[in-house]
Amino acid sequence: MRNTLHIEPTTRCTLACPACPRTTWHELLGKPIDKIDFDYKLLNQFLDCESGNNIEILNLCGDYGDAIYYPQLFNFIKDFRHKKFEIHTNGSYRPRNWWKQLNSLLTEDDVVVFAVDGLGDDNARYRVNSNWDQVVHAIDELKNGPAKLECQTIIFSFNYTKLDQIQEWAESNNMKWYSWRTHRFGKADLEPPQEYTEEKEFYREEYNNADVIEIEPDCFNQSVVTSDNYYLPCDWIRNPLTFYRTELFNNKQRWLNRLDMRNNNLDQVNDVLAEWVDDVKQKGLEGKAEVLCKMKCRKCQ
Repeated sequence: MRNTLHIEPTTRCTLACPACPRTTWHELLGKPIDKIDFDYKLLNQFLDCESGNNIEILNLCGDYGDAIYYPQLFNFIKDFRHKKFEIHTNGSYRPRNWWKQLNSLLTEDDVVVFAVDGLGDDNARYRVNSNWDQVVHAIDELKNGPAKLECQTIIFSFNYTKLDQIQEWAESNNMKWYSWRTHRFGKADLEPPQEYTEEKEFYREEYNNADVIEIEPDCFNQSVVTSDNYYLPCDWIRNPLTFYRTELFNNKQRWLNRLDMRNNNLDQVNDVLAEWVDDVKQKGLEGKAEVLCKMKCRKCQ
């Protein structure tokens, strides 16, 4: 049974990363995404069920926003201090006193993950608008605990030869370091050599064809509670380039309305998710699978 619930607490963020869905949204519509904040008080009733009793970790990681800009973050942690927290952040634009206050709320069971793609000015090559000095002072306030710190580095053209330096810096600040290969770069000049990319996730034109592709949905592992209080089967599907073309959005009565956590608990939405998984598998056998499902969850990829 899963013991972690992935929650995007807010759509608020100060950065403009080229491959981020919030950047895509802005480019498509010519305006920023609305500021939407999760109602964490819904969690008590949402987790009041068999599946909810298994949830031990609340993973605060956004697709559109950064958890540190969630206005209710401190209250959220205080009210759910019986859970463990994993907080993902870019670490910019919060003063030292804010980090001190956060640190006072954390325990040895919590984890804070900083996204750092380069040292100094390099970090803003992809994390556009990030402030390196503020990232450093955030880590300074947290690096002696009680929470564990991790440093996540996405591999780009500007850092693939400097990974050892980033790792050394991270470990010198009491951070567990790991790198991550991706297929999303947002700008061609950010793409590293092919051996440093996650090639199996690249979009291919043939995914638009009606060929039969056997799908092995990973929805239960990829599901996410969104800032607007829905429990969706996949955080990848939320990109504006994909979400508004999917049956998830276009057949709201069957799917989206039943995944509204304001009216359902975790057991109930997991039942809907199981139905969605069966539907995805069947669509693959009929040649009707969503393009994103073909990219992410095709069998034997």
